[in-house]
Amino acid sequence: MRRTRQNVAVGFSLVLVAALSLPSVAGPPAASADTGFRAEDAVGARMWVFFTDKGLGRGGEAAAVAAFRAALPERSLARRAKVGAEVNLNDVPVSRAHTAEVEATGAIIETRSRWLNAVSVTADADQAAAIEALPFVREVRPVARGTKREPIPFDGTGERRHGSAPGNVARGGRSFDYGPSFGQLDQIGIVDLHDEGFDGTGVLICMLDTGFDTDHQAFRHLDLVAERDFINDDAETANEPGDPDGQDSHGTATLSCVGAAYDGELYGGAYNASFAVGKTEKVDEEIEVEEDYWVEGVEWADSLGADIVSSSLGYLDWYTYEDMDGGTAVTTIAADMAAARGIVVVNSMGNEGAGAWRYMIAPADGDSVLSIGAVDSTGVRASFSSVGPTYDGRIKPDVMAQGLYVHVATTEDTASYRESHGTSFSCPLTASAVGLLLQGHPDWGPIDVIDALHSTASQSASPDTAMGWGIVDAYAAMYSEPLSVDEDVVHGESRLVWSRPNPFAGTSRIAFVVPEASHVTLRLYDSAGRLVGTLVDEERGAGTFEVPWDGTDASGRRVASGVYFIRMSAGAATAESKIVLAK
Repeated sequence: MRRTRQNVAVGFSLVLVAALSLPSVAGPPAASADTGFRAEDAVGARMWVFFTDKGLGRGGEAAAVAAFRAALPERSLARRAKVGAEVNLNDVPVSRAHTAEVEATGAIIETRSRWLNAVSVTADADQAAAIEALPFVREVRPVARGTKREPIPFDGTGERRHGSAPGNVARGGRSFDYGPSFGQLDQIGIVDLHDEGFDGTGVLICMLDTGFDTDHQAFRHLDLVAERDFINDDAETANEPGDPDGQDSHGTATLSCVGAAYDGELYGGAYNASFAVGKTEKVDEEIEVEEDYWVEGVEWADSLGADIVSSSLGYLDWYTYEDMDGGTAVTTIAADMAAARGIVVVNSMGNEGAGAWRYMIAPADGDSVLSIGAVDSTGVRASFSSVGPTYDGRIKPDVMAQGLYVHVATTEDTASYRESHGTSFSCPLTASAVGLLLQGHPDWGPIDVIDALHSTASQSASPDTAMGWGIVDAYAAMYSEPLSVDEDVVHGESRLVWSRPNPFAGTSRIAFVVPEASHVTLRLYDSAGRLVGTLVDEERGAGTFEVPWDGTDASGRRVASGVYFIRMSAGAATAESKIVLAK
């Protein structure tokens, strides 16, 4: 529908992700803070309340799972089926009886998460203490406070390249004039795939951002199947009365990198895909509730049957580097659970590379999140692009795309464009490449996509923590073969044990490298350090091996969802990695 405009254009200064909002603080990352809940600290505070169960008996659980399965669209079930993720109790909404008792304390419920089996609430000290005493409450954890970062100007370094394809030249039965957007697509192999007829048809992409003005001329063709404003709790993602100026500008720009189609000016990489857009981020302040909105948004994407979630957002201000371990931030946990259900989650690394923090922002630290850094048009890493490794030693970013002088649609009027900077834009460019890959390989799951991009990117033979596996080559990835276990595991001498899929819902295969003939043990431990089971305890020759784990303990009982640790020893060599069971 045609929307009444409520804003004037502003520069892109979204906290954490747009390049104009790099941190201005000094000093090293802070030590990990105490995240335990203290009721005496809660004065109208926000907090997560995690439940022990869904409040259903055995028969009720089965009925609830069946009802939820029946409500899912066929495309969601098909997407889950290709990664072996059945609908289970984690998918069932939180208990109404539990939430009613929480509300009876006087606390206000803000958001609900079925995957986390939790609600976020606003409560004072007395209400928080009453909630903590409820018998079905497993944990109460504060949603820590963040602070607004003052923007600093981008220094403008890096070659400005427009490059253009010859206008009105037929390619593969089409006629495209990319205008200034040619270079940003050509750099990552998308133009070649367009030439072969790939355009995102049949793929559903969910964009989570600040808001979206879909009245722009670049979106006149757009197949918009759903939109949701999680901030105002309505179905309008363009600016509304009460929204700050520019609320929908950042989301409009990121959407244009994927879905725009206006000849001679701007093409997105997957312009013919279908889209769902979710408004989850406020631009005038950085408040902890935005995490809650993001979790709601990714669960909404799952319920629609989305194949991809593209998120040029991230959460940093209330975390420390120690929390960037792939299993602490609530958005990271939710992102990995989405991946376990077959959704490819593509997220910006963040623009912290030149600041004191330097590292990625959540949920880019997720094991199964495709995390994107920024380069200029010549392939040189942008100085602001966040780096890895994760706190537990994994390589991030995954891959890179253009994040300097990216041509995007703006909200000044319905025919305005400009160039912008940030991993905010390298992320959706990569998401559009993923859309083409899934069009060509509808049977691929998130790990298949990540494998293909890793193995064909510009520095696939020598990944590092500045540029990951390098610049995306979507054309090469389209025609790549799946990686073997040997190629996947051995990225360096220290990488001796790995697993996939990870997260997993059914069975994961754990691969490990034995450097020389020795006695090998491979054991699983839970997050409390308790032994779950021993998978290998025998002599092995040198080589690469793999064993399955079906999520059961030594007694054959199915263990709870969560993070588990794989510890391997082979003679003098030892290694540890993490595996996430998301039932």
